Amino acid sequence: MSDTGNQDLALEVRRLEAALSAATAEQAASAERVQLAAHRVKHLEAVLETVPVGVVLADANGRIIHGNSHVEEMVRHPVLHSSDVDSYREWIAYHADGRRVESAEYPLSRVIKDGEERSEIDVHYERGDGTRFWMRIIGEPVRGADGQLIGATVALIDIDRERQLQSAQEILIGELNHRVKNAFAVVKSIVSQSLRKLSVQRGLRETIDRRLDAYSRAHAKLIGTTWEHAPIGEVAADILQPIAGDRVRITGPVVEVPSRQALAFSMAFYELATNAVKYGALSTPEGWVELSWKLEREATRSEIEMQWTEHGGPTPVATDEQGFGSFIIGRALQMETGGSVHSAYPASGFEWSLRMPVETTGET
Repeated sequence: MSDTGNQDLALEVRRLEAALSAATAEQAASAERVQLAAHRVKHLEAVLETVPVGVVLADANGRIIHGNSHVEEMVRHPVLHSSDVDSYREWIAYHADGRRVESAEYPLSRVIKDGEERSEIDVHYERGDGTRFWMRIIGEPVRGADGQLIGATVALIDIDRERQLQSAQEILIGELNHRVKNAFAVVKSIVSQSLRKLSVQRGLRETIDRRLDAYSRAHAKLIGTTWEHAPIGEVAADILQPIAGDRVRITGPVVEVPSRQALAFSMAFYELATNAVKYGALSTPEGWVELSWKLEREATRSEIEMQWTEHGGPTPVATDEQGFGSFIIGRALQMETGGSVHSAYPASGFEWSLRMPVETTGET
């Protein structure tokens, strides 16, 4: 063989050696990547075992690929590796009304199939041993570096104790509400009998009864919440609608006030409404009343500006006489709210306004 032939052969051998070396290196890198991926999976599984809730993972098609041991502890059966989003009904659960939870209602389906960024549901789950417990399921998507959906995960939380406490609380609240109503009924009876023995006119006794009723309804509203706050709109509706019906228009954002202020508002609304029935807009068939408020936010504080406006009634007449009702809608409310009250008597109808600072625990 010529020298040229030998050189070509040697060059080809070196090329083959280089290719073989590259292939070997690529194979080693691939094996390293596989090993690293396996290590990451094991690390993830170990992490999932440390969290105090059940965790289920699914791929982009909805196939359940993993569930930690907390899942099996809660549901008392092996993790069901459902094949897709339409197979989740094999996880047997029920709504509060007894309806079976369908596959499409589970958070995994709603995240993967419907594209929701977060989904949550409380279900009455049937365990493997036939018993049931309340479980909260929270699902969120899992996305790759490019933002594409690669799967989803759900957290399973045992809320059975929470539900039991909630049920017990509702029973206690109902009993407390019943006892408060009974207490007000006893107070009304004592007051009525005492005034009757003193030969006080019947109209005054009825007025006191109605005032106690208004106070009782305000207490009932607080008992139905946390007792710490109550929404102004609900307090107003409870007091005004039984008196004025559809002839009162109540508008304003949802703002909660402390319990002492809520009780003061209930009394003020009652006095405003009964005064309108006796002397103002509600004393005529065509008259009506508007109660509105707005929330004004500033850098360091928020304020409520409330307006009571009467329409279609007789021309109001200002009086220097300051009775109990005037005290309630004036000084008493100012002391409880730290606000300022103003009354006006234009020909169009009586007007009353309140401006007060407020801590906004809730508003829309």
